Amino acid sequence: MAQEKDTLRQFAAEGRKQQRNAGNTAYSGSTKKKKKSSSDRRNVWLLVLTTLLVVGAIFLFMPPQEKITQGLDIQGGLSVTLTTSDTSGEGTVSQENMEKSRSIVENRVNALGAAETSVSVQGTNQILVQIPGMSDAEEALRIIGQTGKLEFARLDSFTDQNVVQQIESGNYGTEGTVTDSYGNTLPSGKTQHLKVEEGTYTDIVTGENIELVTVDRASETSTDYAVNLRLDSAGAAAFHQASKDLLPTHGKIVIILDGEVQSAPAIQGEIPNGQVQITGNYTQTEAQQLQTILESGSLPVSFTVSQSQVVGPTLGQEALFAGLIAALLGLALVMLYLLFFYRGLGLIAAAAMGVFAVLYLGILAGLSALGLFSLSLAGIAGIVLTIGMAADSSVLTLERFREEIRMGRSVKGASITGVWHAIQTSIDADLVSLVSALCLFFLASASVKGFGMTLALGILCDIVMMLIFKAPLIRLMAPRIITKNPGLWDIKDGQIAAEKYSVLAAAQGQITDATMSGMMINAKESLRVAVARSGDIGQKAWDAVEGLKGRFIKHDFNILGYRKYFLTVSAVLVVLCFVVLGVRGLNFGIEFVGGTSVTISNTGDLTTEQLRSAYADAGEPDAVIQTTETNGEQGFLVRTATTSAEEAAATSNDVADALGLNKEDIQVDTIGPDWGASVVQSSLIALLVSFLLIILYIAIRFRDYRMGVIAIVALLHDLIIVVGIYALVGREMNPNTIAALLTILGYSLYDTVVVFHRINDNMDNLDIRCSFMTMANHSVNQVLVRSINTTLTSLVPVVAMLFFGGETLKDFAFAMVIGLIIGAYSSIGVASPLYSIWKSRSEENQRLIKRYGPEVGNFAFKNAPNMSAQNAAIAAKGVSDAVEREAEKVPVEVATGEAEAAAAEDAAEKQGMGAKNQSKAKSNKGRNKSKKKRKY
Repeated sequence: MAQEKDTLRQFAAEGRKQQRNAGNTAYSGSTKKKKKSSSDRRNVWLLVLTTLLVVGAIFLFMPPQEKITQGLDIQGGLSVTLTTSDTSGEGTVSQENMEKSRSIVENRVNALGAAETSVSVQGTNQILVQIPGMSDAEEALRIIGQTGKLEFARLDSFTDQNVVQQIESGNYGTEGTVTDSYGNTLPSGKTQHLKVEEGTYTDIVTGENIELVTVDRASETSTDYAVNLRLDSAGAAAFHQASKDLLPTHGKIVIILDGEVQSAPAIQGEIPNGQVQITGNYTQTEAQQLQTILESGSLPVSFTVSQSQVVGPTLGQEALFAGLIAALLGLALVMLYLLFFYRGLGLIAAAAMGVFAVLYLGILAGLSALGLFSLSLAGIAGIVLTIGMAADSSVLTLERFREEIRMGRSVKGASITGVWHAIQTSIDADLVSLVSALCLFFLASASVKGFGMTLALGILCDIVMMLIFKAPLIRLMAPRIITKNPGLWDIKDGQIAAEKYSVLAAAQGQITDATMSGMMINAKESLRVAVARSGDIGQKAWDAVEGLKGRFIKHDFNILGYRKYFLTVSAVLVVLCFVVLGVRGLNFGIEFVGGTSVTISNTGDLTTEQLRSAYADAGEPDAVIQTTETNGEQGFLVRTATTSAEEAAATSNDVADALGLNKEDIQVDTIGPDWGASVVQSSLIALLVSFLLIILYIAIRFRDYRMGVIAIVALLHDLIIVVGIYALVGREMNPNTIAALLTILGYSLYDTVVVFHRINDNMDNLDIRCSFMTMANHSVNQVLVRSINTTLTSLVPVVAMLFFGGETLKDFAFAMVIGLIIGAYSSIGVASPLYSIWKSRSEENQRLIKRYGPEVGNFAFKNAPNMSAQNAAIAAKGVSDAVEREAEKVPVEVATGEAEAAAAEDAAEKQGMGAKNQSKAKSNKGRNKSKKKRKY
């Protein structure tokens, strides 16, 4: 018995030496001190930089309600109604021209920096424009309503001789005048252009021929600005011919915008390259506004402003406040959960999330100050997603840190290698999500663009936070604070596990992480190797590991063994969702199908909630209600999904009777969808492009395009199921839902990439030989605790919003709850099985299946130790009897304290066995490293 104990201690000593080598903690002399000092200084300076950035960010965003520009649905803004009387002889303006005009107006308003605008067709000849945060209509009206029809004509083609004479004499751009209240005529400071009638001249080139528009000074010495154009090939050819014809007489080409002469330069030479300059005494602002108009295209019909008013938010401050309280409550619960689950390490996760939030708000405030950002509900969705990603990266870091301690690394070694591996995984997942976010921002429109912007900014902020705060903080705390109190920092169970795993590793002749993986994959096979090599000592070492307690998974769940059941359930759900969609369809909101706009004035002290309640009683519970202010008078703008003006009028009359309003103060108009065909089309194009780029990125990063394809399949699986559930319960599909769906896709994609990253790591570095299915199942189990924790931390705030938030936010929260659950499931139950099945069909993996069998869990160590004939015979006789026999024995405890471990190491060195075993382990490890990495 004493001899067995001595041998066990010798194995413990050998294991400790191996884990020190694996942890890269063996430094010597001055080199160790120099490297440590340099690393510490770098980490301290990074934390100092973080502190400065946090202070600067707080200065930028405090108070946030004033420093961060709010969107239309949060703070309200300017509402403008544009009306056209141009019927082109057909009695009504064509639907095609109205939709084209709506798209052009939206592009112009977005160019003002108001990216969260609401632009919709109203009636048959009106466009309703709502611009967040803007109360002064003058600047907006000067741009959004201008037709933008640009024409170039030869002066000798004009038929009105009076116009020809004025242009010849240069009297086509004079300073305008204004008359004050006393009748005095004063200069206005603005240029008044000569008007010309359409049909009195012949076009050479129009705005349709423009390829590029830029702004620059009219000349090197001029204080005025000019707009420079580059024409397409047809326009350049026509302009070249005109300049060639007019050159002998130095004739003029007249530039006309919306029926007003901007300039009339005389031809001094041929212009063959299509480069044209428009001058007209423009200021820089006027030139940039003209650039916006020309870039967005000319309106097919002319519009005039029939109404402008200031409107309140669509969400309502009550709903926004309720949602904010619910979200904060949820975040507080998340913090408590992290502290409960990770103890002291949870403080690091909470601090990282706090630093992320402060830096993120600072960035948003800075962009708001530059007029480049306004926060809408879609933007809030992007923020929710990025906060979830920040929590995910923190949990991932903590799990990998604890895992590497269990694998035998020292606390300091785990703070270097474990944290860096976790950061690599997080950055890969972040970059995949960033590809999608940038595609949405650059290619989509409406609120989808705002979602893409906030998501992209949050991803970049998360990456910066990991590199300059989280990693340096853990590396500084590991050797000084965390090591001294392992119980408080929740690593004690990992250290105990590492000691016992190191003994089993020595008994098996393996390195600790290979033994740990083998024990998780197939405990019986791990026992067989230990007994075959070291007999009863191996059995006792295995018993000690089997008796470990802790929150980590010691045996893999056979998740991929049940892959057929997971995939069958998913396939059935997808089919059922398609059936439900075909039978019930989706309940699209007013933003997609149009409806009715009701303007109510002279409302007195009526509140938003009173009006919403009255409309609900009248059969319109989903009415969108905004407050308005016109000429100092309070009112409301109500939009319902009713497409019949008569039914809407009847409903409004019922509301008027219930609230005691005057029916003459109610105006009813039909409106078109905010999300027109062009918005939906641009969003779909953005998603398709992002899918292709994601596949390309994953194919390059992980050297396998199949991962990218399967990741997209998992996204589509989540999207179909969430939309199908929406159709089943009949909830309204509106922009809030779209924001939630985009958020869900982001979560699902992030989670899938994390799983694939671990599979890719194991393919290259796992010291185990097995079928690909077994290796993938092990990888899924390694990240399972992390997946559960990150799903819970993301789900808690959203559930709080669903039950305690305002009514207008419940559509968003409902979709998020379903999507988070489905997204977490798809990463484990859909993406991993599909990829493993596809990958297993390769020729090499088929050979592995023939060797190890199709069952999940069969494996062999790559650097299998030599066995004696006697031990091999014992193992062949069957280990099941040995397991039953030894299970009744009390496991032998191994040394876990520093003093006992040092004594065990000294005893092993005196007897010479520790050196011998260590030499063999190093030799096996060296041979293993020299081999080419196995590619599955």
